[in-house]
Amino acid sequence: MLKRYWFKCDWTLLIPVFILLVIGVLMMFSTSSIVGFSNYNDAYFFIKRHLIYLGLGLVALGVGLVVPHQFYRKKISLLFLFMVALLGITLSPLGVKIGGAQRWLNLGVLQFQPVEVAKFVVVIFIATGLNRSKEYLSSFFKGCFPMLLITSIPLGLLVLQPDLGNTGMILVVMFTLFFLSQMPIKHILTLVSMAIAVLTGVILTHAYQLQRITSFLNPWEDPLGKNYHMVQSLTAIGSGGFWGLGLGESKLKYFYLPLQYSDFIFSIICEEGGFIFASIIVCLYVSILLKTFHIVKNAAEPYSFFLGMGCCFLVCFQAFINIVVVIGLFPVTGIPLTFISFGGTSLITSLFYIGVILNISNSIVLKEYGINK
Repeated sequence: MLKRYWFKCDWTLLIPVFILLVIGVLMMFSTSSIVGFSNYNDAYFFIKRHLIYLGLGLVALGVGLVVPHQFYRKKISLLFLFMVALLGITLSPLGVKIGGAQRWLNLGVLQFQPVEVAKFVVVIFIATGLNRSKEYLSSFFKGCFPMLLITSIPLGLLVLQPDLGNTGMILVVMFTLFFLSQMPIKHILTLVSMAIAVLTGVILTHAYQLQRITSFLNPWEDPLGKNYHMVQSLTAIGSGGFWGLGLGESKLKYFYLPLQYSDFIFSIICEEGGFIFASIIVCLYVSILLKTFHIVKNAAEPYSFFLGMGCCFLVCFQAFINIVVVIGLFPVTGIPLTFISFGGTSLITSLFYIGVILNISNSIVLKEYGINK
């Protein structure tokens, strides 16, 4: 009986995840072979690496499932220091600079982005902070402001890289968790206003970030220059129509649309699969969000609820931000499409987040059966 219920509790979350992973492999075959053959004389260059990352990601999912989620709360101080150290090292000469941003560490087999560690640790910290009484959270200077002040350390390091895309996403996840808590709306709006003011100041002091905003507002101003990515993305989406051109039939992937296997893979999905296939993918992410909420709403304590929802938001918000970018509703951020885009760090950590949610699910089931584990 316990095994049957346990399985029933988990598989409805895993199915949309595995479907997205299969779509990711198929789209990697479709989008990356031409680039792999052109740049590395190996049509399967990116595909082989994507499959390796997928294998590591499934291991990470298993780790997230096995390690008790309460462990992270107990070790939050060490995890926070570890996160800050990683972000500091990234800004040192040991960090890898690509395209004007210093966001990577070279681990030999892959280049690792410490921001993925920062996302998870910040969620743990916020979940721990929100695991408080209503009276404590109702005080701005005792409950709300200290959380934003402490998280400003890793967020400040991310701004220095600079990585405003992930900084903004972390802030969105934080404020969404605040909204789900018993924190007064006026306090949340105050924190949001402070964050917007700081990010606006950073954008105004970085010319290329400001250029992204102006390009977003008028993508047709320079279609062959600074707005080339967005124009080609919109062209690919429009070419797909309702039903799409068919899997593997994209024309824009032949060196018209840059990064067609990573940041702009959703554009090729729209071109080859059309509106109908793109809608299915969006529905899969929505189903992960709804299923996670269905799981964690029965958690025994607020910490488990906020940790589970935070991990889910890291998975789904990343996907939604990528989608709104490629369809021209948001400035270019460089955030990949979860479970589908090429990128080792994102794929591995996203599967780890799913494992953490499954661990919370299993702990709820065991609790119902009177088993403390």
